[in-house]
Amino acid sequence: MSSEKYLRTEQVHIDEVSCKATSTIQWFVEDKNKKGNATHPITHNNKLTVHICGRDGFAAIAKDIAEAKESIELVCWGFDPGMELVRNGYTWPRAETYGDLLIAAGRRGVRVRLLVWHSISGAKIQKHMPGHSHGTSPWRIQQSDVEIQQINAKRSLQLIREHARDNRHKKEWNIPGDKLAAMAREEYCCSWYKAAFAGRLQGISIRTRDGDSSSIDDSLGQETRKPDVVESKLFTLGGTHHQKPILIDFAYNEGKKAVGYVMGLNSLTDYWDTPEHCVENPLREQGAAKTMQEHAEGVDGHFDFETLKPYRDYACRIEGGRALIPVHENFERAWERAGGGAPATPYVCSAPPSGLLRKAASGDSTVQIVRTQPEEDDFTIKDIYFNATRVAAAGTGYLYMENQYFQYQDWAEHLLAIRKKVIAGWKRNCAKIGKTNEDLPVMHVFVVIPAPEKAQMVPRTYDTLATLGQQGGMTGQVKMIEEANEKARRDEAASRQYAFRGVTGMRATQQTLPDVISTANRIDKPSKLILEKTYGLQVCVAVLNACEFNQARRQWRYREIYIHSKLLLIDDGFFTLGSANLNQRSMVVDSEINLATNDPRHATELRKRIWSQLATEKNNGGNATPQEIKETFKEWVKLMNENKDRQKSTSTDPKKKQMGGFIVPLDDSRSSTMRFG
Repeated sequence: MSSEKYLRTEQVHIDEVSCKATSTIQWFVEDKNKKGNATHPITHNNKLTVHICGRDGFAAIAKDIAEAKESIELVCWGFDPGMELVRNGYTWPRAETYGDLLIAAGRRGVRVRLLVWHSISGAKIQKHMPGHSHGTSPWRIQQSDVEIQQINAKRSLQLIREHARDNRHKKEWNIPGDKLAAMAREEYCCSWYKAAFAGRLQGISIRTRDGDSSSIDDSLGQETRKPDVVESKLFTLGGTHHQKPILIDFAYNEGKKAVGYVMGLNSLTDYWDTPEHCVENPLREQGAAKTMQEHAEGVDGHFDFETLKPYRDYACRIEGGRALIPVHENFERAWERAGGGAPATPYVCSAPPSGLLRKAASGDSTVQIVRTQPEEDDFTIKDIYFNATRVAAAGTGYLYMENQYFQYQDWAEHLLAIRKKVIAGWKRNCAKIGKTNEDLPVMHVFVVIPAPEKAQMVPRTYDTLATLGQQGGMTGQVKMIEEANEKARRDEAASRQYAFRGVTGMRATQQTLPDVISTANRIDKPSKLILEKTYGLQVCVAVLNACEFNQARRQWRYREIYIHSKLLLIDDGFFTLGSANLNQRSMVVDSEINLATNDPRHATELRKRIWSQLATEKNNGGNATPQEIKETFKEWVKLMNENKDRQKSTSTDPKKKQMGGFIVPLDDSRSSTMRFG
């Protein structure tokens, strides 16, 4: 699927005297914005606020829900009614829960509609609906009409405390306070879901939906790089709905107070964190088995963390503006399908609230809402990624990618193909403008990713990195591939020797290598020199680690910051964020929704905020001039290596142990011949 077919053809006037022309950069999926048939309108009157991490994003959502007057439309991958969006203490409930916020909204007359992805098999694995996907056998369930009217997190805690006090003479109820709180939470979530699905929570409706295997199979058929048999079955039978938009008061007062969110944050308690990303934070959930799992999945360091690992993600708040119309249409279409309706034509908001149609004003942003929606043959997220990368690759600035799953080899090949053309053109024509090959324009690519979530995700990550010549950080996969190839060469030589002697051998050869290794062998893997001279690229790949001195243990501790982000930021002129990862699942399988904007004010501010957090303020890129980006890139690589040396240092001197920022080189010792993207 080429994105270039979605570009708009335009006529450009060339001034005959000055021989100059003015044209516009086409960042968006322009062909979807045709007059009279704008399926993905490019809108200009939107006020945006970007929140980094759950603390700020969830706090803004809580405030908007508390102020809702007429409607709340929530689309979730998972929903935890017991999570606190704002946290003021250390024992559950630390503040008003998500479930209580929605109950309060429903009781004051707000129409609340909640749409959650759910499948029986997926729920058992993901445990993304506490009280419905798991935790369905609490110590009691609130079922009577009176109890349903009184469902509240604090009441659930009060009930179990009273029960424990009245039964304190029984051994089984001699339970510590934190355990009682956990049991109260389980009961609350289960009672909440049972009441919601039964339609017994005033004003609240809930529906679930699952992926459509037929649509997914069709969309995979359009891909140039087909998944293998196992992956294909996992995709078609395990497709999810990964969108997370929220829309509040869309039509109230003609939309004058309407707000929406497009984000990567899941409505689950694990995703709450602060931009400071402390190694331990008691406002995050207690670790228990999950911290043991964290260690088992190959993250270096201690496995006795008390709280869940730090999480990083983004949410973009849209206040007013036409961009909320496609967000609303996305919800209504999905709500209809989840209810069993299959309209002949998708829902279109034919009479949008007048307040959303106001003229653009100072401070407003141009926005396009893009999606992956196999049921509607909509793959505009892929189009926006490929098109924005095409624009970026034609220049000499920077491309910043922060993504949970860096596993889409097609994207990396697309970047190289564009850059190769650009550099070839430069070499042909540079002499005409008084330049030489030494003046070659270099584009700097910053990639920030986590260690792959599972070992089976290592091959796809390796392939994408290897395409850009960055496979060195996948140390385990590199070693496995080298050893397998060496063994195949030895076996092939032995087979030839046996054949010369007339003996039929049964040894492995290059032709019988596992597909994962054969695929890796076919990738060019450009060297640093070729990457720069042929493609005009410099690429660095970082993971994020938190650092702190633990007073109780008298030791420095380092810990992975899990990147759940889905952000592409280019040249201080464009960014897209939302729910879509850079993998085949997000591009063509799961439903996703992203926001894209070409607002340079927001893009510049976002780059400075992010890079200051990750690499210290002095390495935030300044004004993003070519020289500043070149210097920043060099300093990032230097700082990454220094931080790794600090982690390995045996010194007790804080100056030799305290990291600067969060960035360190990727170093994953795992390997796999099984592939799951």
